[in-house]
Amino acid sequence: MRRSPAEHVQEGKIRGPGANRLLGGRREESVMKCMVLEQFNSPLVARDRSIPVPGAADAILKVGAAGLCRTDLKFWHGSHPAIHKLKLPVVLGHEVAGEVVEVGNEVDKDLIGKHAVIYFYLSCGQCAYCKAGSEILCGNLSGQIGFSWDGGFAEYVRVPASSLFPVPREIPFPQAAIVTDAIATPYRALTRKAKVKPGETLVLIGVGGLGIHAVQIGKVMGARVVAVDINDKALALAKKVGADEIIQVNTGDPKQQILELSRGGVAVVADFVANAQSQALGLGVLKPQGRFVSVAYAIDNVLHIGTPQLVSAEIEVYGSRSCGRQDLKETIDLLARGKVKSIIAECYPLSEINTALEKLEKGDLVGRSVVIP
Repeated sequence: MRRSPAEHVQEGKIRGPGANRLLGGRREESVMKCMVLEQFNSPLVARDRSIPVPGAADAILKVGAAGLCRTDLKFWHGSHPAIHKLKLPVVLGHEVAGEVVEVGNEVDKDLIGKHAVIYFYLSCGQCAYCKAGSEILCGNLSGQIGFSWDGGFAEYVRVPASSLFPVPREIPFPQAAIVTDAIATPYRALTRKAKVKPGETLVLIGVGGLGIHAVQIGKVMGARVVAVDINDKALALAKKVGADEIIQVNTGDPKQQILELSRGGVAVVADFVANAQSQALGLGVLKPQGRFVSVAYAIDNVLHIGTPQLVSAEIEVYGSRSCGRQDLKETIDLLARGKVKSIIAECYPLSEINTALEKLEKGDLVGRSVVIP
């Protein structure tokens, strides 16, 4: 049965069977519940599995909550460009928060009992990309938790201890879980790529799971934020969390509206949709030296930009993928200080994850959905 955000885990405490059963390294039980992708385009299957045993440098996280992302949908359907790296069966789930209940013998025991989220790229930390804060492009990437490494759609997950980022205990697990992608991803796009400046006009095309958090980040950065979407509920929420202007694309001419309110063009556009219409709109409202950053992607989508605009107007075009470790650290700080709030649409028990995925696919959610083991 679906639960509202108000009914989910309170005060960040783990509830239900298995809570703290490994805390301090005491293994009182050995079996956990998980939802497993065994066949593409088929429902995830409930399975009992052995609770993972930590390697020397690992930690075991008791999952408090795991967010659902459209990337999960792509893997679920077998349409992700990196599908060749996915070996079935696998446990998806890369937005994960929980409590550390066991660690390997090379890991500080003080980590046990701490609340943490997972940085899901298994990067080397030594290559040029890692040293530059672009761990997502690591030349020695050994995998991604929730894709090539079993993730958080389970009661427990094993991860390298170095992949854990502590979060304050007062942040409930659902709110903490989605910081690793739904909040940190737009944070990287707006701070590291678009480099939004105070006073600039920022247009956000699509204010769903990522875009709704981009509204808040844009305001923290001092921008004038314009939210664009086809969903009236999403636009109403965007206005509530800080958008200065909202534009319903099915009402009038959105390009003309943006040009009028910006008096000729905007400094930054972030596209969270990635279709021909969103890209044409975004590129069409940029002023000279404007910055366009694509945060979303679609398998069969091709970006079209005229070279006269690119060269004569010195337009800057960026792609932005997920986040680096420093991005995540800074985003957790924003969340902890109340500068940005996690927008949770719905909470589901782990057993109803297929229902949650189906609803996400329909695209009628405002905010992020999470599952709670």
